[in-house]
Amino acid sequence: MLTRLRSYTLFLPLFSLSTFSFGMTLESAVNDAVINNPEFRAEVKRYHSYQSDLRGSKSGYLPSIDLKAGIGYEEVDNQSIDNTGEGLTRKEASIALTQNLFNGFGDVNEVKRQEYRTNAQAFSAIASANDIALETIESYIDLLKEQEFRQLALENMRTHQQIFEQITQRNNAGIGDQVEVDQASARLALAESNYAAAENNYFDAQARFRRVLGRDPDNMLVKPVFQETLPDSLEEATEFALNEHPTLRTANNDVLETEYQYKAASRFHYPSVDLVVEQTFDHDISGVEGKDHNLQAMLRLSYNLYSGGRDSADKDRTQHEYQEANEVRDNTRRQVIENLRYAWNAKTYVEQQLSYIEQHIKLTYDTLTGYRNQFTLGRRTLLDLLNTENEYYSATQNLISSEYEFLKANYRVMDGMGTLLPSFGLNYDFIEADTQLTQNDQ
Repeated sequence: MLTRLRSYTLFLPLFSLSTFSFGMTLESAVNDAVINNPEFRAEVKRYHSYQSDLRGSKSGYLPSIDLKAGIGYEEVDNQSIDNTGEGLTRKEASIALTQNLFNGFGDVNEVKRQEYRTNAQAFSAIASANDIALETIESYIDLLKEQEFRQLALENMRTHQQIFEQITQRNNAGIGDQVEVDQASARLALAESNYAAAENNYFDAQARFRRVLGRDPDNMLVKPVFQETLPDSLEEATEFALNEHPTLRTANNDVLETEYQYKAASRFHYPSVDLVVEQTFDHDISGVEGKDHNLQAMLRLSYNLYSGGRDSADKDRTQHEYQEANEVRDNTRRQVIENLRYAWNAKTYVEQQLSYIEQHIKLTYDTLTGYRNQFTLGRRTLLDLLNTENEYYSATQNLISSEYEFLKANYRVMDGMGTLLPSFGLNYDFIEADTQLTQNDQ
């Protein structure tokens, strides 16, 4: 794009680069759009709630301490005591410490499950930010493109106005004829229509950018210059994406979460063993006046022998959820590869087209310059000149479109690899996922 501005500035006046020097940059737009996006912020809040669930799951490693107290009226009537009508005020208090020693590895597997669940949500938040960043980039670039189309259409309309005025003057001087005036008038009407359409497209692009950013930009947009280094081959890019893409890492963690959920469901097939230390401080209990203090230190085992098939059903359900997560992960892997391939192909072939398009516009401009001179000398017809003007206009549109499509394709490749956010300096302190844990268990 910068090459075109330098080479063709004489015949294609655009906004000068100095105009953009104090405008909004793509990096600032992406940062602003991501951080303030409600969808992304909701993902972050969900991540924080999962962190709380993870902390809660670790409570099974620690003892539980319960304090109980009560006071009330008690009458006793049995073989040894009968105080009917003359009951005592029963007072009781107790403190008990319960430490689970074994529950079928339920706590260990639940903590693991919550770790992977939290990891999955962390990468889901990153994936959401990635999508928002790409949408911001595309809307930013589209707005710049439509801005250039609008300016190009304006210059084209002005050129046709000059031609129309020139033909009208020639006709009034008796040199031309009415047919040329009609031809020039028709092409001018078409140029005016093109300008109106370009304005409409520009304001549509502006509306989309406003929606993505959440507000109007403070200044003019600075045209970005892509400076990132991409892999040399699609295979290298694909290998990187399969290891780093946040959507795929979310799916990997979902698989591990459901795996440990299935393991945790097996705890009901084992007994539960608890250490219970309890001290009671009772008074006037069971119709006997005075204190009744009791200290117990017990190992207690509980084992459910039958629950109506609920435990087996839960285990079957978690097994199916694990299988489902595997299928989702495999499908996600295919989608990541497919999206990256589309972006890579667009980058490759648009880049090849650009050299031919640049040759085409240069030759078209040379032809246009010659036709303008020859028309002035009467060696070319008005129709020849108008056709060449339109060809040059279309060629310039094609060049602008291809340059911006090439720029977007490069950013899509980075998005497909999962490296888009780091390239814009976006670091998220809220992401505390233990990615090493994920890699060790895959």
